Amino acid sequence: MSETGLSLWRTSYKYDLGNSWSGQRLIAMVGGAMAGHLDFFVHPDGQALSVLLLEVSLAHRGQGLASVLMDALYAAYPTAWIDHGTRREPDGIVWWDRYSEPAPERNIHNRPPREWARYFDARHVMADKADNAARNRTTGVHGHRDAEYRYGERTETEAQQYAQHFREATANYADPSVQSLYGSLLLYLPPGLHRFIHDGTRAIEARADALLQHIGHGNLPRAGTVEDFTGFWNTTLDAALADAAHAEAFQLYRSPRPSTHVAFHALPLDGDKEPTYIAAGNHVHYTAESDIPVQLSGLSWRAPTRSWIRHDAKFHTPVPASLPPLGPLDATPAYQARYDELGELRHDAPMPVPQPDPLAAQGEQIRAFADRLIQDVAERTALPSPPTEGTQALSTPQSAQHQQTLEHLRTSGRGSGPHVR
Repeated sequence: MSETGLSLWRTSYKYDLGNSWSGQRLIAMVGGAMAGHLDFFVHPDGQALSVLLLEVSLAHRGQGLASVLMDALYAAYPTAWIDHGTRREPDGIVWWDRYSEPAPERNIHNRPPREWARYFDARHVMADKADNAARNRTTGVHGHRDAEYRYGERTETEAQQYAQHFREATANYADPSVQSLYGSLLLYLPPGLHRFIHDGTRAIEARADALLQHIGHGNLPRAGTVEDFTGFWNTTLDAALADAAHAEAFQLYRSPRPSTHVAFHALPLDGDKEPTYIAAGNHVHYTAESDIPVQLSGLSWRAPTRSWIRHDAKFHTPVPASLPPLGPLDATPAYQARYDELGELRHDAPMPVPQPDPLAAQGEQIRAFADRLIQDVAERTALPSPPTEGTQALSTPQSAQHQQTLEHLRTSGRGSGPHVR
């Protein structure tokens, strides 16, 4: 993000928990600070959008920033239907009346429901249009009524007719039991530690260990509400780091210390009892009140002032860690025995029992099988070449056995026709 001038940034917005449409947010940054944002939902196929909220800070209103954000939305999804919704505030009603849409033919309020009814429930859309018309009358604005389909008319019958065309979108939801997830934190570290972990000349293992010790193994991020930004567990590392940047952009108080965006790599959860959670297509929000033990496979971090440099530490052996309980009374005995009240490892914490390699006991069998394969390849290589035309092949035990095998396949029907291995 630029420190001067205007820059736009699109990121995920954690408002889509349990929703098959993913939440997205366009953020306008002016002078390195958040100046406005546009929140919207995106259909899984990317061909339909639903605008949720457009907001510009008081200090930046009247500068065309709202129009810039809306134009950027149209540009980011050049073929998608757009539902602008309803319940505009008075300032929003006036802005919409003055706004010139770059592609009004993609605004579903301007088109008959037969064109977009599979994405949106026609009954809800027609109700929104009626509400917008009433607000326009109250405010005394035109509201683009000439472009809108059947503006101010009663459309209940048509809405009911096309409601049956609506199809709820399906999506694959994140599952912490089968896939790795990534959580994030926004940190303002002590100066010495900040310099150390961002010093690429130092060993990555030592820097990752120092960072994890500072955070606390039992103090991994967990979200309370969607306004926490961090604490959700994402399906990609980039999304986790974007959450930390998102949190920093919306902070009201700016620390004088430089910030660090941290992401934890968690392996799929182990155990029969899964913690409760709400899933979206690209992240999980853990709702269990108790602590949640996880195994970390790595740690990543970056400084937003040099976001192109990312430090990635991969752990050769998974590191036991935990999301903390929501309250002290929610902590399990295992968590209390391993971590203190701050989520830091106790000096006398029980060490995890290393799990044996499931293939270690089969080492001899695997080696014997490999030796047989090598011997078989060597014997095949030693076989005589096929006879050329006009010569007679020598009869060998191997060739006789080969012919018997072919004859068996033919008589059993297994040697005829194409096959796929």
